[in-house]
This record gives sequence, C-alpha cells and structure tokens, in this order.
Amino acid sequence: MHFNIQTINYLKESKLFSLCSNTDLARIAPFISEISLNTGDLLFYTGEHAESLFLLMDGQIEIQSGRRILNTIKSGTLGEESVNRKGKYLTTAVALQDAKLLKIPQKQLLRLLKKYPEMKDKVYSSLVNHHAYIKIEDKTNKEVKKDDAEIITVIGWIFAILLPLATYYYADNLAFDWKSKIFLTVAIATVVMWIFRLVDEYIPSIMAIIAILVLDIAPPDVVLSGFTSGSFFMALSIFGLSAILTTSGVTYRIVINLFRFLPLSQFWHSLAIFITGIFLTPLFPSANGRIGIATPILLDMAESLGYRKGGKAATRLAIATFSGFTLFSSIFLSSKSMHFIVFGILPLQVRERFSWGYWLYASLIAGLVLMGFYFLLTQVMFQNSDKPRLSRDIIKAQYEVLGPLSAQEWAAIGGIALFALGVATSSIHKIQLPWVGFAVLYLILVLGFLSKRDFKTHVDWTFLLYLGALIGLIKTISYLGLDTLLGQEFVWLGKYMKDDFYLFVPLLSICTMLLRLFIPNTATVAILSSVLFPIALSNGINPWIIGFIILIMSDSWIMPYQCSYYLLFDELTSSRKIFSKAMMLEFNLISIFFRVAAIYASIPFWKSIGIL
Repeated sequence: MHFNIQTINYLKESKLFSLCSNTDLARIAPFISEISLNTGDLLFYTGEHAESLFLLMDGQIEIQSGRRILNTIKSGTLGEESVNRKGKYLTTAVALQDAKLLKIPQKQLLRLLKKYPEMKDKVYSSLVNHHAYIKIEDKTNKEVKKDDAEIITVIGWIFAILLPLATYYYADNLAFDWKSKIFLTVAIATVVMWIFRLVDEYIPSIMAIIAILVLDIAPPDVVLSGFTSGSFFMALSIFGLSAILTTSGVTYRIVINLFRFLPLSQFWHSLAIFITGIFLTPLFPSANGRIGIATPILLDMAESLGYRKGGKAATRLAIATFSGFTLFSSIFLSSKSMHFIVFGILPLQVRERFSWGYWLYASLIAGLVLMGFYFLLTQVMFQNSDKPRLSRDIIKAQYEVLGPLSAQEWAAIGGIALFALGVATSSIHKIQLPWVGFAVLYLILVLGFLSKRDFKTHVDWTFLLYLGALIGLIKTISYLGLDTLLGQEFVWLGKYMKDDFYLFVPLLSICTMLLRLFIPNTATVAILSSVLFPIALSNGINPWIIGFIILIMSDSWIMPYQCSYYLLFDELTSSRKIFSKAMMLEFNLISIFFRVAAIYASIPFWKSIGIL
C-alpha cells in the first residue's frame, strides 16, 4: 500500500527524519510504502540483502540471532544495515504482534544521508543499540584502474612544456616585441592546459595572471580588471540568488504544482519539466548548475512515472529535461557566466542598449524557432504508447507534505521578484544591473535567509576566479594590440561579414565548431569575440549579433567530451540508465541544424529593429 499524508507526518515526527526538510521528504515520498505484518510474520532474515530501512509505526518486532532473542523493538527503526550499499541484515526480525511499518528504499535513504550526513550518527546509534555485540564487516574493495586518461594526461603535459618553448623560440621570426612574445608563451601554456584539462580551468588562468604581473607585461589595472568588472559581480549575484532558490526548495514546489494542474500524460510531463527548465535558465548562470538541479527531479519523475528504462518515453523525458535547461542558454544574458564575458567586452554604447531585457528581445525569434523545432522533432522521434504510473493521489500527498511556503521560499520568491523589478526599471533608476543583483543578494544575506554554509557551497568560487582572470587576459590581449594582429587572420571572414551575411553565418558557425573541437567553450567564445568585434564595428555591424552567433554555435557539440554539462548529465543518470544515449546523441546532432536555422530566421528581425 502506498503512503498517505498521515504516514508522512509520522515520518517527520521520528528522530531520524526530523532533520529533513518537507521538500526532501516530498521527493522521496513516492518511494515509501506502508506495510502490515501479522503476528509471526517475517520482516527480514539474517543474510538477506539489506535493501530497505523500516520505521515501526505500531506493534512490536523481535530481533533474533539464531535461537537467541536480542531485543524487542516497540518504536524506532529497523534494518539500519541498509546504509551500506552491499550490506546484509545481521539478524532476523519477526513480528511479535500485528505491526505497521514504513519501508524506505535504500536509494532514497542514501540520498538523504548524502544531504544530511548527521543522520548517519543516529542510524549507527540505533544499529549499535540493536546489535551491540556484532561487528559490521567492511567488505569494500578498492579497484585500481589504469585507463587511457593517464596517457592523455602525459601527452598533455608534454605539449604544455614543448609548445610554449617553441612559441618563445619562433616568436622572434614573427616580429613580436618582448612583452607580446612572453605573453604568447604564457597564453599557449594556458590554452594547452585547458585543452587537455590537466588541472581545473581556473588554475592556468590564475598562473597566467601572476606571470603577467610579475613580468610586468601589462599594468595591474588592466590585468586585474576582471575582478572589478560588472560581469564578475553580476555572476556572483546570480550564483547567490540561485543558491537560495535551490536550498529553499521553491524549484521543486514549482514542479509539483505543474503536475497538479497538468494532465497526467507523457506529453504534459515532458512539457512541464521542459518549461521549468526554460523558466530557470535565466536565473542560473551555469548550465552545469542547472543540470545538477534538474537531474534529481528527472530521476524522481522517471521512477515515479514508471517508464521503461532506455525506452522512448523515458528518453523523451530526459531530452525534455536536458533541452529545457540548456538549449535556450544563448537567449538569456544571465543564463551562462560566459555571456558576461561577451557582454563585458562589447563597446560601452552597445552594452547600454543590450540590457537583460533587450538581449531577450533581440534573440526572441531564435528562441521561438528552437522551441518549434524541439516540439516537431520530439513528436517525430518519440512516438510511443507508454502510460505514466504517477497518480493524482501521490501528487496530492507530495503537495501536502510540502505544506505552506516557508520563510526561505518567500525570501527566494521575493528576491527574484525584486531582481526582476530592478532589471525592468533599469532605464528609470540608471543603476547598473550587476549592482542591482548584488544589492538583492546583500539583502538576503543580511536578513539571514541564506546561511553562510549554503552561500559558501552553492557559489562556484573557482569559476569566479576563472571569470575574473579570463577577462583580465582578454583585456591584456587588447592592451598589447594582439587582437588587432589576430584579427588580420580573419580578414577573409570580415569580407563575407560585410558583403554576404547569409554566407558569413555558416562560415562563422563552422569556424566556431572547429575551434570547439580543441578549445574549451569559454576560451572559444572569448577568442572569437575579441577578434571579430572590432571587425564588426569597422563593417558597421552590431557586434552583439556576432557575439550571439558565436554563443549559440559554441554551445553546440558533436563529441560528448566537448560538453561538460552533458558529461555531468550522463554521469548523474548513469546509475539508473533511464535514457537511450544513441537517441540522445542523434537528437543533439540534429539540433545543430536547428541553431543555424534559428540564426537565419532572426536576420530579417534584426534588420527590422535596426541592429543589422
């Protein structure tokens, strides 16, 4: 028998689960079941694989070890061995009288323990009380793996040493001055470390900044300008706002409410998470972050709905999640941190025009075309007859478990509303958007709605270091005049930009995708933007259009290694294997042509509003 709201309330009142938020209990609610035992019934036996934890609601359970009676349980938990993935029940549990228990599957229990590590103490304490004399064997075996990654790493370090030396040696033949020669040497080493992912992306950037400062290649106000830029503070603010959205549980409440009011069908469930993704895209400046939030919801939905793993229905749901949370990134200024890089290197008069709202307005046609192609392709590729298992009763119970909006949820909604109001009225108050976002974040922190721990763990500090350093490197390129020299290599592209923009689009798309085969997304965007923006200005073309094309095409990928958020998505779902990778990759490949079509469809609109 499935749970109801009374049994969930009992769960909340227990010592073990009292630490969990209503949102987390609602998430595991569809997997909890209530079981009844008659006197003498067996709950579990010694040596049985421990797959569930039990919470005794009524009755008595006797714990036995062979012929010996160890304990009689009148309340609390049983089966604590399930916290060990490969654990087995150490004893036998038999009902002394009619009993009712809640059965919590191991996967859901481990999910809670991961978020609330302090629960482990309570679980182990209960286990010890039941079986104090039994020692739990740790049968964990360490597996040592040697794979091709080690070879690639070695090759990467060899290139990271040899290529900068070669650059330094041959730079004289290219007539670079000393500062440019040293900068190129440092830059080549940085790019090689990015390509082979030898260390975290921010480390080469920081090392390059330090080298440039120590060697006096550019003044500190140029090199460190990224850490005082509006892009840096905007990214920090968005990270903070996304942190309170995540921790408050308001995003999960949105999903549950979508289920409540939408028909129980495969199409509408996919649409619900797809729309949720689009809604959250401008609020989270990281595709990886959005995927990290969306994947648990997807896994919960896929299991609750009962679709066949790897089938068309489950894959459609996975693609709806992946597309909803990532496909429309280029449509919103605040959807990815790299957008702030592009925004930061736009000329001042262009930046003033392309606020958050105007960016969305200018990219609206592209967004509508992408959405239209998404619906068309999913309808063609994923026709099937699977029916969802999720019932109205479960949804209703999940909703009731969530209860009224908490103070933190109200704070999250209020913060987003205040930020949206600040963005919408920016033309009136004339306050730059980064400071609007920073003020909202400051208010939330001062009022204590975001804890120090949540702020520390949910803000991607390493990315902020990477962002600040990268903007400084780009500014240094301009300071040394290297962007002008590099731009000369793209003169042929500039000719098409001016004479035949319709041909220029596929040429730039191909150049972007070729660079993406070897260079990380952020670096590709930064290099192409810094080189092509001056050419666009000299040709009388708004550089935002060039930046938009680079962003929308650089976000596409062919090989999985090119896309960090797909790798994350694949990793987070690998244990459940809910979708077909072949169908996912086929959909992704076709979506590249969607992106090109979206650009072409936008050209007449851009001309009509006077930016092309």
